Parts: sequence; structure tokens; C-alpha cells
Amino acid sequence: MKILTFVFFVLLMMLLSFEGKSQNYFDYTYNFGDIEQPLAIVTDSAENIYVCGWFEDSLYQIPHAFVLKTDADGQELWRVTLSDTSKFYALCLIHDGNLAIAGSRNNRCFLTLLDSQTGSELWANEQSGSDNFWLATINEIVDSGNYKLFVRKEVNGAHKIRYLLFGSSNGNLLLEYINVNTVYGVAYTSLEIDSSQVWTAGNTDENTGLIWDVNFGPGISYYWSFSTVHIAGLHPYSDNFGSEVDYFKSSDGKYFMGVLTIDLTYFNTWGNAFEIEHSQDHFTVTGSDKYETGKFVITGTIDNELALWFIDHDLTEMDDKTIPTQYPRTGIDVVVLPSTDMILMGTELPDTSSNATDVFLMKLNQYGLVSTPEHQLSEAITIYPNPATNWLYIKSNGHNLNHVKAYMVNSMGQTVKTITNLNCPLDLSGIPNGLYVLVVYDNLKLLSRQKFVKK
Repeated sequence: MKILTFVFFVLLMMLLSFEGKSQNYFDYTYNFGDIEQPLAIVTDSAENIYVCGWFEDSLYQIPHAFVLKTDADGQELWRVTLSDTSKFYALCLIHDGNLAIAGSRNNRCFLTLLDSQTGSELWANEQSGSDNFWLATINEIVDSGNYKLFVRKEVNGAHKIRYLLFGSSNGNLLLEYINVNTVYGVAYTSLEIDSSQVWTAGNTDENTGLIWDVNFGPGISYYWSFSTVHIAGLHPYSDNFGSEVDYFKSSDGKYFMGVLTIDLTYFNTWGNAFEIEHSQDHFTVTGSDKYETGKFVITGTIDNELALWFIDHDLTEMDDKTIPTQYPRTGIDVVVLPSTDMILMGTELPDTSSNATDVFLMKLNQYGLVSTPEHQLSEAITIYPNPATNWLYIKSNGHNLNHVKAYMVNSMGQTVKTITNLNCPLDLSGIPNGLYVLVVYDNLKLLSRQKFVKK
């Protein structure tokens, strides 16, 4: 009991120290080698940042995988690099808070689990007999009551669709599934629809996108194919709806940014598209994310400048903006935070006379501008007790709570509870012990963001 009390005391002190400092805009670069190729980014509920990819020499040869962790202010906490020829393509935080990463090592499929606090390796699996293949996406699912890692296995050229299942706790291969369908492109993005259902997406050829749903629970799996140049991301849209962001070329040669949604029960689709008013050699579209209660955010470049596009939740309008920087930058991906700020990740070219690049991370607000100090957001509402056991109480500091909505987010960034009535105590029974963030909105405007411990 003394040990348990001490653990929660430490968590509480961490919590209080975090709430006591403002959360500011930052803009940092990180160097690993001559040419950096960052590919994936995730954040946890404390807004720590994890980035993976690889770096190469100036001839684009001899890749070495890397993973980087920073705190919520962009300060580096640890980094891991592999000495073998290797690449990291995707990463995810699993149920125990540790970091699973998929890619290749020694030209074979490679999967590893790192301690998210220290970066130390917990297990690794380099798959024999998988020469020239790599693991392209990774998500944790619950299958038959067990936590498993679902990964897409890819290779260049014509090939069958493949996925693998590994044990989350030990990295043991449990299943390799080979589909009858042949594709000519590769998967490169994924979305956990729920704990037993995953979308993976990529291109079947240079003009066709494919989303493949795999369901390990009740329901069916399906394919969703459509014309596109690149799928920039998969996102939850609303209850029982998923969505994808892409750009495509129309029959008259114009380019459009599109969002498609699908009803996960009846498979009805709808969406909209917006013309990109730039020629193809003047823009790139790479990654995207979506605010849970609002707009889509897409990143890339416009006229060689770092760019953002915003599409509203109702898919009625799109705006774009460029972000002037000292050196040329390319946006690779963007992730939105519970605070409604965003992290923009990509590459910077600090010397235009060479091809050497660095990784950059920028923290901006939801409009692509400087973020707001977090302590100003928390003043409208007080939550207590902290730590909490069975009930959490919310006190308004002069703000009307009749029309607000709140989300309880766990350490994996997942919403575990949606609250529409904040005038009553929140029932925490059935909520696992751990660190959570209560995010409160008033008419889609962020009102408060506060952390608490459930014990």
C-alpha cells in the first residue's frame, strides 16, 4: 500500500507541475545524418511527441532507422537509432503506454517495442524469409480478448495484400494472412476504427486508392476503391462514420482535395472536393489529421513553402495558408492535440547548396498560428478531487455549463468517455486507473483542458 500511495503521489506531482506551466509555441529542428526521412508521428495524452523514420548519407544510400521522443515543449527526451541498414515506417502507442514500431532491418520485416519512458528495447522481431518486404502500418487490436499488433506487409511490384498479427507482449508472430487480390502499389497509412477493426490505405496503382477494412469483431470486412493520386490520412468522422483525405486529378486536368466518408454500418458514402488552385509542380499534399469536433487539417507545400489546408467538418469550404520559414520546409504530417493546438512535422533544407535535411517540429494553434498558454484555458473550470476514485466533480468558475461538451482522453490519446451534462458528477466506475485529460468545449471552442489521475 505504501508503494501504491507513493506512485500516485508522484503522478500527482507530475500533474500539478505540468498544469503550472504555460504551453507555448515552439519551432525546433533535429539532426540525425545527412538526409532525414521522417515518416510518422504520434502524441500521448501528455502531448509528448514521438517521430520515426530513417536517415541516409548524401547519396541517399545506407538508411538507418530512428525514433525520437520530445516533451510537450519540443525538448528532446531520448532518441534511438539502428546501426544496421533499416527503416521505420509506422509507430503506435499500445495499451500499456509503450511504443510499437514497424519497418525493416537488414532488408527484412522488422517490428520492435520500446519503453516509451526510456527508449530501451523491450523486444524485437526480425522476420526471417521476408527479404525485400517491409512492415508499413501498425495498430493494436483486441482479438479474442488478447492484445495483438496488426501490421501490413508490403513489397514493391505486383503482390498479394498481406497482413500479420503479432503478440503485443512478446512480438511473437501469430498469423500471416495472404489475400487473393493483387495490387501494384503499397499501403502507407492506417486507422484503428475501434479496438477490433482497422483500416489500411494506399494505392493499388498510380491513379487508384484503396482502403481495406479488416474486422476482428462482429461485422464484415470490405474494400473501398476510388480515383486518387495520394491518400493523405484516415480519420474518425463522427459516431459510426470514418473518413479519408486525398487529392486527385479530374478528367479536365485540374487537381482537387477531397474528403470521403463512409457509414460503417450501411456503407453509404458521401463527401466533397475542393479545387487546388495550383499546378501539380507547385504543391504537394502529404499528411492530415482531424479535430474530434471540427475541421480537417492537411499539410504539404505550396510554391515551395510550408502549407496547411483547412476543410470544415461539414465539408462545405476549404482554406489554405502558407507558413513563411527561414529555410525551405516540406510538411510531412500533422497531428492535432486535445488542447486544439497542432504539431506540424516535416523536413527542413538548411543549406540550399546541398541536399542535406533536418527534421522539424512546430507547435501551432488550430489556425496555424502561435498557440495559447494552457493555464489560461483551465481557469474557466475546476475539477476535483485529484486523484479521483469513483466520482469526479466539475465546478464552473462563472461559466454556464448547460451547453458544453467534454471528452475524457486516456494516455493513448483515445476518447474513453463523452460527457454532455457537466452539471452532474462524472461516474468513473469502469474507467481503468491511469492518467487522463478532460477536454471541455463550448460550441466547438476549447474552454478547458485539465489532467487528472483515476486511482
